[in-house]
Amino acid sequence: MLSLFGYNEIRMEGQPAEKKHYTLFELNSIIKSVIAGSFPDAYWVAAEIAELKCNQKGHCYIELVEKEDEKTTAQIKATIWAYEYRRLASKFEKAAGEPLKLGMRVLLRAEVTFHEVYGLSLNIRDIDPAYTLGEMARKKKEVIERLKKEGIMELNKSLPLPLVPQRIAVVSSPTAAGYGDFFKQLDSNPFGYRFAHVLFPALMQGQEAEKSLISALEEIKLNAGDYDLAVIIRGGGSVVDLSCFDGYSIASHIARFPLPVVTGIGHEKDDTVADMVAHTKMKTPTAVAEFLISGMRSFEDKVLDIQERTLAYTDRFLKDKRYELGALAQRISFVPLRISSLHGQRLALLRRDLEVLAAQALRGEDTRCSGLEQAVRHLDPLNVLRRGYSITRHKGRVVKDASLLKRWAVIETRLRNGKITSIVQERKETEKGEQNQTDILLPGFE
Repeated sequence: MLSLFGYNEIRMEGQPAEKKHYTLFELNSIIKSVIAGSFPDAYWVAAEIAELKCNQKGHCYIELVEKEDEKTTAQIKATIWAYEYRRLASKFEKAAGEPLKLGMRVLLRAEVTFHEVYGLSLNIRDIDPAYTLGEMARKKKEVIERLKKEGIMELNKSLPLPLVPQRIAVVSSPTAAGYGDFFKQLDSNPFGYRFAHVLFPALMQGQEAEKSLISALEEIKLNAGDYDLAVIIRGGGSVVDLSCFDGYSIASHIARFPLPVVTGIGHEKDDTVADMVAHTKMKTPTAVAEFLISGMRSFEDKVLDIQERTLAYTDRFLKDKRYELGALAQRISFVPLRISSLHGQRLALLRRDLEVLAAQALRGEDTRCSGLEQAVRHLDPLNVLRRGYSITRHKGRVVKDASLLKRWAVIETRLRNGKITSIVQERKETEKGEQNQTDILLPGFE
């Protein structure tokens, strides 16, 4: 017998020697022995999670890959046994705010193992959450630098906000925590403003979220003329959970979008790239609703202020013109007394000319007064009330600032078909700095 690696070659008398061979188990045992001797320690390995499954016993089976230009250049199976998985999963989620999932790039400490039946795999012993968060921050920085280099970082911000933001295209998941809060706040506003809003459903987290968000924006773009602006809302989440809003594709679509985009993603700590390129970033869906309501309120205050100033100016103008016409008539009446009777013919001619000029002046002023009176009637508060608004007064003065009212103050609200007298029990003031300022009227605000 001839022994090699502990295995024998057998030769029988009168027969040719049997070729040396190993059973598969024997060969795999040799491979296992070699690998165990060559890789005695655990090693830190950076890779992307391509597949992740956990069985009923609590063991976690992972497929790790390495990619270059979206092409897989390396791949291997890995295992986290149940005892280790409970500890490592808790450690990772506590640090990252999100459990391990597909698409994550992770840094793992693993032992190289080979099993006679299951083959080569990695036995994971530890995981570094800081690497995953750092990798996300690095990618986010690269996206921001690319957007700046392309000159589109401020593109959406350059679009003017609508004077009256009433037609809203909403990108959100119907099941998102902030979806209901947004519409409740918007539709139940204390001023009775009416908003037309259309939902464009999209995934707000996970691998398919970015693609889903872009699809919703593209659908809105097809009918961009039907909307004043677009909002993207969700109910908040962890850093990892919101990573889809840091991608280049979604950010570039928002930056180039033909309508102003307002975000209310709900992340309190850092801005996502989507927040950075959007026209206006609010922290929560409720804050987005308040922003839209404040835009309507600002416009209404401007209209009422212009109305009051126009009425006051018209009143002063008419008084001045009546005084001037009265003085002119008085001067004309004294002319004959100061002129000698010897100049009667000249006086008659002069009087005729004066009468003609006075008549022309009166007709001109009458025309101007008629135009002003027509403008005043158009801006008459009753016409404003017919369009669904109300005017609240305290002691005869229009109330513009809730902070000026004290508790138990008596206020009078004028409606289209009557008046309501109320007593103030509680007041709520909107935060300063949330209103969009404008001095231009928009036709069709009804």
